[in-house]
Amino acid sequence: MGLLNLALGQLLGLFLPLAGFLVALYFYDRSRRRAVVSTLRFWPRRLAPAVRQRHKRIQHPLSLLLQIVALLLLLLAIADPRPEALGAPSKHVVIVLDTSAAMALSDNAGNPIMPQARALAMAYLERIPSRDRILLIEADGAPRVSVPFSTDRMLLREAILEAAAGRTALDLRAALDLAVGTLRLALDSGGETLPARAEFGETVYIGPGRYAGQPARPGSVPRLRYLETGSPRDSLGVLALRASADPADRGKWEIELRARNYTSAPASAPFEFFFEGKRLGHRELDIPAGQDASLGFTLRTQRAGRLEARSTVQDEYSANNHASVRIPGTRRTQLQVLGATPESFAPLLAAGARVEPTFVDALDQLSDDAIHVWARGGDAKASRRAILLAPPGTVSPAGEAGSVRERPIASWSVAHPLARGVRDQDFVPDRARLFEPAAGDEIVAATDGGPVILARSEEGRRMVAFGFDLAGDAVRGRLAAPLLFANAVTWLDAAAFRPETIEARAPGAVAIEAPNSSLEDVVVSAEGGVSVPWILSQGRVRFYAGQPGTYRVTTADRDVTLHLAQPRIAGQTWDPGDALRGLPPARPGTGEPWAVWPWLAALGALLLLYDWTRFGRGRRLSTGAVPTGAAEGRAS
Repeated sequence: MGLLNLALGQLLGLFLPLAGFLVALYFYDRSRRRAVVSTLRFWPRRLAPAVRQRHKRIQHPLSLLLQIVALLLLLLAIADPRPEALGAPSKHVVIVLDTSAAMALSDNAGNPIMPQARALAMAYLERIPSRDRILLIEADGAPRVSVPFSTDRMLLREAILEAAAGRTALDLRAALDLAVGTLRLALDSGGETLPARAEFGETVYIGPGRYAGQPARPGSVPRLRYLETGSPRDSLGVLALRASADPADRGKWEIELRARNYTSAPASAPFEFFFEGKRLGHRELDIPAGQDASLGFTLRTQRAGRLEARSTVQDEYSANNHASVRIPGTRRTQLQVLGATPESFAPLLAAGARVEPTFVDALDQLSDDAIHVWARGGDAKASRRAILLAPPGTVSPAGEAGSVRERPIASWSVAHPLARGVRDQDFVPDRARLFEPAAGDEIVAATDGGPVILARSEEGRRMVAFGFDLAGDAVRGRLAAPLLFANAVTWLDAAAFRPETIEARAPGAVAIEAPNSSLEDVVVSAEGGVSVPWILSQGRVRFYAGQPGTYRVTTADRDVTLHLAQPRIAGQTWDPGDALRGLPPARPGTGEPWAVWPWLAALGALLLLYDWTRFGRGRRLSTGAVPTGAAEGRAS
């Protein structure tokens, strides 16, 4: 016999003080009590009786015995004794239940796989002793503990029945590493091997064994059992749909569809494409057996709309037969150029598909929400965002320290966004003005005579000042000229020259190419602007998104919007080696544990009820009362 909720010492520590308190109450009930009355006038005067030494004794010992036994029964009910806990110590068992996207499929016989896994998990619970402690892990792309080590079979059954297939592929290595790690923590194994511990049971994986990424480490999981469900039926599925804006052609989108053939034979998959519900056309995609393939086309649209790709192949799993992305309307950065002609500015705007310039002649035509490009003199301090070009005769709002002629730019501040990508060592303006930086000004480029490009950022205002004319004949033919202008516009409006990509794909690990980005350039957020943890490693922004949703990634080079909802079916099949297979034989103590505590609690309550009925306060007084007449006779 073993106690589940209390140790024997704890039980005695509660019972003995309470039982002693009950005995003390019964002795107190027999002791003399001092009574305070209002007057002694009507009390007869009598001689004090002879004092006799009386020993205190319990008036109703059976009542006391009943209450002590009832107390013991109630405390035992709280302790929850388990007859089946006698014998071998309890084991620690980890169940890894596969909840990846593959579990939403059916096997070759047409039977859904997830109910098979639930049935195997339930059957396994029936085969092991009820005293064993079980931890349940739900394993997909991000394995997690669903139920910590517990003997509560009801809680485990509820968690197993509520487990459902997700949308990510199984990370088998992470799931088994999590199982071993939790076992080591629970058993406090230290340097001792798990099989050497008497409390160590086994690790059980339940599923079809389809995983992605790295395989499980050989020999890393001792006493591994594999309860295999049916294998997923072969099918075709869409992996991703991507739309990339062409930065040089406004309204032009490059569309790419990527699909996978999960069957063992080559297949030709027809796809239909729709934009805002209207059919655009169809394409055939030939996919080798067990591999991926992609197709692409160009879409031109100036308006926002939803692009959808649908596979006409009918299979058991329709959730990955389609994908869609929301293409935004063309966003344009407004430029207002004062003092220049469209012909002279055309080379600077060659890469700005989302830049819409307007050439004005008067100051009253400038609007506050546009970027102002000052190509001639004026009060640029009134501009919230300004680019100042300095041809001869132009008055600059930045302090000047002189001028130079035909001096090459000797140094670039490569850390500043304005100089990103500029490597021209022969950039020689015909005439340049030298600036005298004010407090807070950043020097972007300088000749041997002094600074010629400044960046100024004040509260609510930004300005880029060039000491030479970017549209002049001496420099506008150089590659650095349009790049410098694009960097300046981008610094004032981050989305102006940055390409945009919208992609529908599966949740899980995300890696976005960002070769020219620093930590300050990267922003990753989920829906509602919620920040997402990320790292920048080897020119890539990496983060994990385990739940479906929309995520936005901004780098120095582009904006990426990710709609993570596509299911991802893993293509690799696990070979467990010499792992145990099938359900284990039933061991002693299996099945539903016999709960004794309700009977103990009921018996204790019945004893208290009998004690109150038989020896209650009213009952004691009535049996000990003296008839009135007899008392009067003795008094007379």
